[in-house]
Amino acid sequence: MTFKLLALMGILGAAPLYDLPADVAARSREARRELGKRAAVETVEDVFILVTPAGAGSLGETKGLAKQVLEAYFNGRFSKRPAQAISVYLFPSAKPYEAYCQKRWGEACGSPYGFYRPDERRIVMNAGPGIGTLTHELVHPIVETDFPEAPEWLNEGIASLFEALSMPSPGQVHGVKNWRHPRLVRALRSDKERDQASLPALLAMNDATFRNEDEDLHYATARYFCQWLDQHGQLWPFYQRYRDHHAQDPSGAQSFRAVTGKTPAEANDDWARWVKRL
Repeated sequence: MTFKLLALMGILGAAPLYDLPADVAARSREARRELGKRAAVETVEDVFILVTPAGAGSLGETKGLAKQVLEAYFNGRFSKRPAQAISVYLFPSAKPYEAYCQKRWGEACGSPYGFYRPDERRIVMNAGPGIGTLTHELVHPIVETDFPEAPEWLNEGIASLFEALSMPSPGQVHGVKNWRHPRLVRALRSDKERDQASLPALLAMNDATFRNEDEDLHYATARYFCQWLDQHGQLWPFYQRYRDHHAQDPSGAQSFRAVTGKTPAEANDDWARWVKRL
């Protein structure tokens, strides 16, 4: 028996091939063990398993929105789809949402809205404040697959863009003004924070800085950077060029200039004026 054949048979400890249908089935069973046999479980786009507790209402509207949004995400925006199943737990309010985190992980959820755990390929969200958390969190496993080297500011910027969205036609999705806007405007009008809330600072920002005590400002800056580019038809050309040239362009500044014709510093005043006019 050859070495290759032994490996294929698993005798040498080779990892088994991933089985998507088996994983979907296992995650569906797990959801019903956790939330009860009457929990509603639906699969969207083959890999996203939407789960709600019994009595939380129909998944029909949520499933329809998820399908429309995912179709738009893959319509000339992201190129690679997640190949492995992702559980999406949707709770109707804060109480069952927090109870789930305490039961599963022995700690608070960490966000009042929702989060994605890549180690478990699991999205957990409180749908009470609105379905925008779902359209935000769905972005994370997609970016993880399509652009694994993406910096936090871009990953969260695109995800936050779709917290509030419009879908003017099938396959089209755009971000619209949302609750993060006042925080950014306040910073742009502040002598203390103006330099921090700028395009040069954003593109130079490492992941640790993005997550520091000014995280709310960094989210807002990244979101409205993405919305500004999207409004000019440049977000996805920028994202795709940056993704494809990341090794040579780790900050994205070269891709930004190639797409917009300006450096981040040269474009900053135009962007800031646009933000204030929104």
